[in-house]
Amino acid sequence: MHVLNYRDLTLMQIDSTRYFTIVCDSCGGIGMSEHDLVKVDEEIVGYLTAKVCLVETLAFRSKPTVLINTLCVEMEGRGKKIISGIEKAIKEYNEAQFFSEKLEISITGSTEENIPTKQTGLGITLMGEIHNPFYKKEVTPDDFVILVGFPKVGQEVLEDLNEHKNEIINFNSLKHLTNCDEVSDILPIGSKGVAYELTQLMETHNKEIKFINQSSIQLHKSAGPATCALAIIKKDSIEQLKSQITQPITLIGEII
Repeated sequence: MHVLNYRDLTLMQIDSTRYFTIVCDSCGGIGMSEHDLVKVDEEIVGYLTAKVCLVETLAFRSKPTVLINTLCVEMEGRGKKIISGIEKAIKEYNEAQFFSEKLEISITGSTEENIPTKQTGLGITLMGEIHNPFYKKEVTPDDFVILVGFPKVGQEVLEDLNEHKNEIINFNSLKHLTNCDEVSDILPIGSKGVAYELTQLMETHNKEIKFINQSSIQLHKSAGPATCALAIIKKDSIEQLKSQITQPITLIGEII
């Protein structure tokens, strides 16, 4: 079986047209345990970690099929709260109706039942399936790069959720991006920041970018649990997209 890496995904070829996609995310030191540095309800931790994997899979236009959790905490207590958050993320994804077939809530996973732990830790792996993954729309000069949402990390993420700031990309906005014929590529931003992922995006398409509005975004700031995403789009479609997406859209630059 042919295996290759593509940005943050691992792809395993099934046959001449189909591939499995594999993405993963981890989280440590965030929760309500004794030694957690950032105090957050475990349900939120599970929700955001699962959302990262879903967003990365969907941005590649792959259909999620199996979610696996590996929790470094006990099931009774913290584990159940984390799984509740994972189930919430799956429910929100299903409600957005990316695909006719839903991702099952039943989750494969493991917990730590032998050793008491004083710090929260978990990992999530998500498998998906895609046909013809490298059949991509052409990126041409005069296309534009936009950022949907803002990079946020740590306490900023909690403030956004608690105060309903709506500055973090959600499943409905991601669906509009994936369904837009004028969007040729989407890349979620993680802990390495906008600048790093922008470099990856340009290398993928062997293009360069002329920056337009970089001063309004902290390009090297972590975006934590994939709070925003880059997209390459035709200029004439940006205003229409703004009418469909409720998060902030920032013009980053023009492909040259």
